[in-house]
Amino acid sequence: MKVLEELTGTGQALSHTELESTFSKVDRITLYRVLKDFEEAGLVHKIIGPDGVTRFAVCRHNCPDETHTEDHVHFNCTNCHKVFCLEHTHNPDLRLPTGFKISGIQILVQGICKHCS
Repeated sequence: MKVLEELTGTGQALSHTELESTFSKVDRITLYRVLKDFEEAGLVHKIIGPDGVTRFAVCRHNCPDETHTEDHVHFNCTNCHKVFCLEHTHNPDLRLPTGFKISGIQILVQGICKHCS
């Protein structure tokens, strides 16, 4: 529950390392398992930043199991390196050729966040 509280309270996507540093005592492997379980349960979604680091954010919608309906854009601040969910900025509607099926979309916009500008 503390992991969900931390993710909810920050308003941004956090990496395993960032989450780990917020707790005084936490087992690294347990935290990995919790994040994996939360993702499978539809409680969090993951974002892969331009640095290749996986970050996690709370799903604001009721995502059934592994099918996440989070269709928003993510923003990476090139100054503070934080990743934010832009809840009201939706992914574009993509039309793929026949036979192609989308399993997920990740759009990551880079720039300077409102705290750094």
